[in-house]
Amino acid sequence: MKKRLLRTSLLVLAAALIAPAGALAKSLHPTLIASKTSPGFVPAGFARTADGTLHMVYETNLNWGNSANGVGAVSISPSGHVGPQVQALSWGNQSGGAPNGVPGLAVLPGGTLEAVFGGSPSSDDGPWGISSTDGGSSWSAPADIGSGSMEFGDSALSLQVSQGTPVFTAGCCGGIVIQKGFGTGSPTYLLTNNSDNAAGNVDSAVDAATGADVASWDSNAGQGGLWLQQVAPSTGGAEKAPIPAQYGTGVPLIVAGRDAGPGVFAAYPANWGNPTTHIRLLRYGSGSVAVGTVKGLFATRWGVATGSDGRIWVFWYGQINGKGIIAVTRSNNAVTRFEPIQQYHYDWNFLNALQGDGRLGPLDLLLTGSPLGASTTSGIYTARVRPQLSASVAVEQLSKHEFKLKVHVTDAGDPVSGATASALGQTKTTSAKGKAKLKVTGSSGEGATVAISAPGYNGAKVPITL
Repeated sequence: MKKRLLRTSLLVLAAALIAPAGALAKSLHPTLIASKTSPGFVPAGFARTADGTLHMVYETNLNWGNSANGVGAVSISPSGHVGPQVQALSWGNQSGGAPNGVPGLAVLPGGTLEAVFGGSPSSDDGPWGISSTDGGSSWSAPADIGSGSMEFGDSALSLQVSQGTPVFTAGCCGGIVIQKGFGTGSPTYLLTNNSDNAAGNVDSAVDAATGADVASWDSNAGQGGLWLQQVAPSTGGAEKAPIPAQYGTGVPLIVAGRDAGPGVFAAYPANWGNPTTHIRLLRYGSGSVAVGTVKGLFATRWGVATGSDGRIWVFWYGQINGKGIIAVTRSNNAVTRFEPIQQYHYDWNFLNALQGDGRLGPLDLLLTGSPLGASTTSGIYTARVRPQLSASVAVEQLSKHEFKLKVHVTDAGDPVSGATASALGQTKTTSAKGKAKLKVTGSSGEGATVAISAPGYNGAKVPITL
C-alpha cells in the first residue's frame, strides 16, 4: 500500500502568497453602468439594500470637461443585472442653482435610500440630501440637512449609519468634518490632528461588532499621508497607513467593514521596488496581515470590500509588461488567510478608484475611470468576480489497479462542504469538513486530473499521478 500527498496540490494552496506574473490572467469584461460622470479620485457612494440590490450614486457630467450638473443613480440586482441610469437631481431644475459635490449613500433604518452632498446654491453649503423610498427609481427634491454650525462646501461626503444614526464625513476647512444626524442642532465637529491640511478623498465604513464609524482620508500635511480614525459614536485615535512615500497623496484609501464581526480594513502596498510589490491588509487599531504578491505587478490603485461570512475582499491594479492587471483575492472567515490570487487583464487610460461589495458571495467590483481604446467611455464600470476554490489531493494505492483519492477542498483555508470532486469517471461531494474520498481505477504512474467545483465559486483542477 502506497500513500502520498501530491506536491502539485500544495502549490495550489500557496498561490495566495506569491502569484506568477501575468501568465495566469483572464480577460475581464466590465459593464459600463454610469457614463459621463465627473472625474476625480473620490470614491462614489454605494450601499446594498435588504433585497440584495446594490445602489450607487455619483456626480453626473453630461458635457464632459465641464463642471458637474447633477446626481445620478444606478442599481445592480442580486443576479448582476444593471438597471437604467436615473438622473436623481439636475442642477438646472433647482431655483438659484443647486448643491454640488460627490455624494455619499446609505440605507437608513426602515429601508429609505439617502444620498448626501455638499454645495452652495446660494450662501448655504449644506450638507444637502435627497431620498428615495422606491429603490432608487425616483428621488425627492434636495433638502438642507445641515446643522447650521458648519458648512461642508463642495467637498465629497461619505455617509454611514452608526448605531442607528446617520453620520456624514467630509474633508473640509483644513481637517475632517463630522455631522451626526439630520437638521438643525445635529452634533457637528471638526477632527484636528497632525493630518490636518487640505484633507480630502474621504471614505468610511462601520465596524459590524461595535457600530463604530471609521473614516479614511488623505492629507497634504508635511510629507502627506493616508489616515484612518474612528469618528462616531465617539472619536478614536488617528492612525497613519504605512504606505511608502513613493505613492504620495491623492490616492483614496478605500475602507470596508465585515458583514459580521469586528474590524474595519484598508489595503495598502507594503514595498516599492523590483521585482515584486507586496499587498497587506491593515485593520484599524490592530496591525496588519499579509495578503500576497503578484510578481512584477506594481500597484497604482487598491481597494477592499465587505464579503460574506465575515470575509474581506482585497484587489489592486497595476501593469505587467504594459498590460493592465487587476489582482483579486478574498480572506477566510477570520481575515487571517487569503485564497489564491486571481488575475484579470484590462487596460485603462486612467483608473481613479477601485471599490466593490461582496456581501452576496461574489464580488461586485466597481471601477471608475477611462478604459483604453478610442471607442470606450469614461465612467463607472462593474464586473462580477467569484471566489476561488483551493484543493489538495492525497493518493493511496489500494491494489495494482485501484486507488483512493483523499480530496480536501477549502476557501482560503476554511473547509467547503457540498463541493464536487471528480476524477476518472468518479464523483463525490465534500463533507462539512471539506473532505471527500474517491475510489478510481488506473495504472501506477498514470496521470489524471481532479476537478473541483462548487456553486458560486471558480473551480480548481489538481493534476495527480496514480
